[in-house]
Amino acid sequence: MTYYYLDSSVAVRIMLGHSGSAAQWFDSTTGTDDDRVVSSRILRTEITRVLRRESLPVTDRDQILDYVDTIPLDHAVLQAADAIVPHIRALDAIHLASALRSGLEDLAIVTHDATMKSVAAEVGFRVTDPVE
Repeated sequence: MTYYYLDSSVAVRIMLGHSGSAAQWFDSTTGTDDDRVVSSRILRTEITRVLRRESLPVTDRDQILDYVDTIPLDHAVLQAADAIVPHIRALDAIHLASALRSGLEDLAIVTHDATMKSVAAEVGFRVTDPVE
């Protein structure tokens, strides 16, 4: 089984219809038993904030979140985020720390953010970007 860690740079583009290729990747990945999509609980908050900013129904987040296994946000994740040495924004550090603490093998980080791609690769993750 392949696991994909979904970060907000891709999730929000899917949610708002800004990337057909990312939406196609998400649909094909979540439509098979061979792959699983996971993310931190913080993704729910990030998507909610975007939907509120855009005056869209908060329930629209379920179009994504119903297909994503959630990694809890706890003190250990926050400590792991603190320990990431390369510079990265706080929420991205939480995402990477969640991925690191997930214990999942063969986990790829799905992101469109250049810094996230670089730091994720530096800490040992495979990286994929489905956004065109």
